[in-house]
Amino acid sequence: MNNETFVHLEMHGSADEVKAFIEGFRLASGEQRVYSTVRENIKIDGFFGSLISKAHGSTHFVVPSDFSGQLGEAVEAVTLIDVRVESSRPIDHGELNFEFKCFSHSDGVAIREVVETELPEGVVLEGYETDETIDSDAEGAEMYSPVHEYVLIGRGQFHGPIEGIIAMGRRLDDQDFIHPGRIHLVYSH
Repeated sequence: MNNETFVHLEMHGSADEVKAFIEGFRLASGEQRVYSTVRENIKIDGFFGSLISKAHGSTHFVVPSDFSGQLGEAVEAVTLIDVRVESSRPIDHGELNFEFKCFSHSDGVAIREVVETELPEGVVLEGYETDETIDSDAEGAEMYSPVHEYVLIGRGQFHGPIEGIIAMGRRLDDQDFIHPGRIHLVYSH
């Protein structure tokens, strides 16, 4: 991953037609880094912004800025379907909050490895807090009992280039005890 500029692209038109157009253009251009905000769990400007987008027939993507420019030119030439670029906003970085809770030491080790090691280039972990409790008097208690021999609770936020944040979102989604929030886009000024 590099420091390439990405944009939040809002496309207007039938969702199916927009997705098909984007996918066809992506395949023809060879660009692999086209991210659907729905698929990648990326938050769109709050609850009301999301409602307005749906009411206006908008579909959102995160794409490299050069791809966005080429796509804009292609959209201008389209005559068979009604699609258009509604907006294109440069992204400075992304943020992803997460929290976790587990009751097994081996799960705790696995969680720490996922969260603390091999972060994508440029991604940093901020506000990371954990609380680990070992209660030997509760040894043998089952997972659904009110007391546990081992409890690990934690939370934090990843901050960095949008590609790295999307990669972390995917990594956290694959874990049973880690609960990622939605990716938040921070726009360039």
